[in-house]
This record gives sequence, structure tokens and C-alpha cells, in this order.
Amino acid sequence: MKTKFKKTLYSLSFFLLSICLFTVPTFASGLNWNGHFQTETRVNLDNSALTWQETNLTLQPEVVTNNTRFYGELCYRRSGLSSQNNSLLASTNSNPIELNEIYLDLYAYPWRRMDLRIGKQLIPWGTGYLLNPTSNLNPEDLRDVFNFGRYLGSNALKATTYLGEVTITGVFIPVLTPAALPHQQFQALFAPEMPPLPFTVNEQKIESILPAENLQESAAWGVKLDKHLLGCDFSVSYVDGRYSLPVPKITLTPVGEKVDLLCELIHPRRKIIGFDLAGAYGGLGFWSELAYFFPEEVKATSNLGPQKIEIVTLKDTPYAKYLIGMDYSADHLYFNGQYLHGFPQEQGKDKLGDYFLGRLEFTLNDGKIKIPFNACLEVRDFNKFQESFAYLFSPEICFYPEMNTEITLSLRLIDGKSGTNLGKMKDWDEIGLKIKYSF
Repeated sequence: MKTKFKKTLYSLSFFLLSICLFTVPTFASGLNWNGHFQTETRVNLDNSALTWQETNLTLQPEVVTNNTRFYGELCYRRSGLSSQNNSLLASTNSNPIELNEIYLDLYAYPWRRMDLRIGKQLIPWGTGYLLNPTSNLNPEDLRDVFNFGRYLGSNALKATTYLGEVTITGVFIPVLTPAALPHQQFQALFAPEMPPLPFTVNEQKIESILPAENLQESAAWGVKLDKHLLGCDFSVSYVDGRYSLPVPKITLTPVGEKVDLLCELIHPRRKIIGFDLAGAYGGLGFWSELAYFFPEEVKATSNLGPQKIEIVTLKDTPYAKYLIGMDYSADHLYFNGQYLHGFPQEQGKDKLGDYFLGRLEFTLNDGKIKIPFNACLEVRDFNKFQESFAYLFSPEICFYPEMNTEITLSLRLIDGKSGTNLGKMKDWDEIGLKIKYSF
């Protein structure tokens, strides 16, 4: 009876949506094209090896009417390095042409207080700068580990309802899209962490497993309430879905005096309650986010003769990620500082680190030159600071010969202790050149 009710509900929902789509007037005012061209090259300071070389062309078509808007973002992305396209854990999409977004907005439809967005889209929840603990609907795009805050679009239906001073947003995503992971040089950051074993491993096998492509196993949904109160923007959200980053499930099989190790990269379910706020006082802006995770436990029990070994790689213990930040603007000065507990790839209460991020930017020559200084300090244990810290320092100089042209020279220096995420990248000090032309 319960299964029949679900089938009836899904069928009725799709039927009503179809009626809405076919009854919307389609009088377009014209097609507009925007976009940009960008090329970036980075070189390792220690051995002069090319560590990143990519050129991309992004096109953004848009059609706007009184009651509708069509928007797309088509990107042709091409790497000049074979290592960037030869990763065991990389995204399965190796096509150089990507549809980052393509959706249709229906305004005041089917109700005058409701807007619909249908198609592949980014759903940028959260108030933080680049990093957002409460943004958990889109999968992470981690192909460039130094380009924080990038996400892949998701095929979704989003409905936004305006009820006076309260805005309610509902999102439904029918199919899980896994996160895009980096090329092989940075796989150590995301490879499964194997527990110590009292056995010699004979053979190790890694398999990537996605959930079944049906609504019960793969779908995700979320709802968010926004309100402006006391000069600040507040919101509370709830998400029910799966981790887009894989979690290892480890099984051991005895082979004589050794064991075969099977590592299944799965995407367990999680429920997330989120809170965020943002406001400003004079030239000072401030924001905060809190995401409370309720994960599904990931464990495997192996029978090794008379001995049973249970390996838990993700506990079902709830844990929180949070962020506090502020910025300040003056005539030729901009400062941004954030404290973050838990980076996107960190999963589980005992695997979260603390990060202090800052950006100080000077503007010269009527905006034609900008000099940003970016920094990040990672701390794994404040009680053992000297043994568990790492840092990243990245000064830049940006030239703007025209308003639509940007030339950036950058330097990145990294050092840290073993056991830190930044410490794993301490051999990747780089200089870089990026050119971007927008049209």
C-alpha cells in the first residue's frame, strides 16, 4: 500500500509539472551572449615542472522575457598536461565540453508568489567567502585544489516562495552526481585513509560504487527559510542526501597467512541542519555558518578464521562544521578574514581541522593594479600546535589594462607538519600566470 501511494504521488507531481511547463507563454526578447576566455599556467619552484596548464572558453547564452529566463553556461576546457587527465579518482566526465548550468526560470508561476527554476543549476547556499559549510546540494569541483569554492551543477527542480518577510526555498535533485576529484599529483589528499592492519596485504583493490539510479537510493532534497531581522539576513536549512565525496568501505579476505583488501568507495547518506547569518555595520561586514551533520555509519566486518575484525571508516556520531568571518573596505584597501572548522573533504567528527584564512588587498592606479596577499593557517591540535600546524602564503599582483582584461602573477608557498592537509602539499611551491578576458 505504501509503495502504491509513493508511485501515485510521483506520477501526480510529474503530471502537474508538465501542465505548468506547457501552459507558460514563450515570447522571447532576444538572445544575449556573455562569457570569458581564460588560460593559466603554474610551475613548481623546486624542479621547474609544469604543475597546471589549462585553457578554457566559457559561453553564457541568456534569453529574458517578462515571466521567464533561460540561462546556460557552456565551457570548453582543455588541459595541456596529460597527468591532469589521468587520475584514478578523477571525475568520470572526461569530455572537454561541459554544461556547467542550463536552466529555465519561471517567474510568478504556477503561483504569483512562487518562482521555479528547472534544469542543471548551482544552488549557492551559505554566506561565507568561497567556503560554505551549509552548501551541500551541489557536488564539489576539486580538480584544481587551490581554486576554493567551486561546485558542479546538479539537475534539479528549485521552487522559491515569497511569504511576506519570509522566503522558503525547496530543492529536489533526482540523481546523485559525484564530486570531481583532482589529478594524480594530489590524490593523497583524497585517497582513502587505511587503518593499521595486523596482517600483510596480498592484493589491494579499489572500486568506485554509485547508488542505484532510482529516487529511493539516489535522490536528495533540501529546504531553506530566509528572513531579514534586526539588520541581518538569517536562514535555517535542512538537507537529506548523500555525500558527493566518496567514503571507503574496507573488507578483508584471508589468503593463507595474508589478506586481500577490497576498498569500495561509496557515498553514504547524511542529513544536515544548517544555520547562517550575514550583516554589515558601516564598512564592516560579518557572516557566520553552522552545519550539523548526521551521517550514516560505514563499516565492514571481516571473518579472518576465528577472529572477526570490524573496520569503521565513518562513524554515525553527529558532527558540526562552522565558519565565522568578517571583511572591511576602505578607499584602496580590502580585508577579509575567516575561521573555518572542517574543510569540504573532511568527513567525521575526529577528522575535522581548524583553518584561519585571510586576504589583504591593495588597489592602485585607479583600479588598474591590485595586490592581494592570501594566507591560510591549518591547525590539527591546538594543544600540540608546534607538531600539528601548516600554512599557505600566496601573494599576487593583478593588472587590468582594460576593465574586461585581467593578468595575474601569483606565488604560492606551503609548509607544514606531517598529518596536516597542507603539509601533504609542501613540495608544491609554485609561481603562476593567469590571463582572463571577459566579453
